[in-house]
Amino acid sequence: MSAVQSITTKAQFDELISKTPHVVVQATASWCGPCKAITPFYNKHADTLAVPDKYAFARFDTDDVPDLAFELGVRSIPAFFFFENGDKANSITGASPPALKKAVEEAGQKATGGGDAAAAPLKTDEEF
Repeated sequence: MSAVQSITTKAQFDELISKTPHVVVQATASWCGPCKAITPFYNKHADTLAVPDKYAFARFDTDDVPDLAFELGVRSIPAFFFFENGDKANSITGASPPALKKAVEEAGQKATGGGDAAAAPLKTDEEF
């Protein structure tokens, strides 16, 4: 079972970001090829990095929850939105595994008290 929660209503999203300090949300659609390509990477990060009640991973289909897509300002997919204590802190658009990895790891450091991601050492070349 994946650590990624499926969001099917805006109310479910609102509850998740109000109860969980750090949340990553993937905006996707069933017809989106790049979304399908990046989803296994997202699922792997969720399985590795999710921390119950601290750092959650979720996904919603923009066609199924259009009010949430509108609220988040989704203009292209895949898109990933990072929330800290209910507020949008970051977002990335597109199917870039290196960009996604960097963003989820930085959010994970914040979620687990690993310090300010901005002060973290630079990644080595082999990590890119």
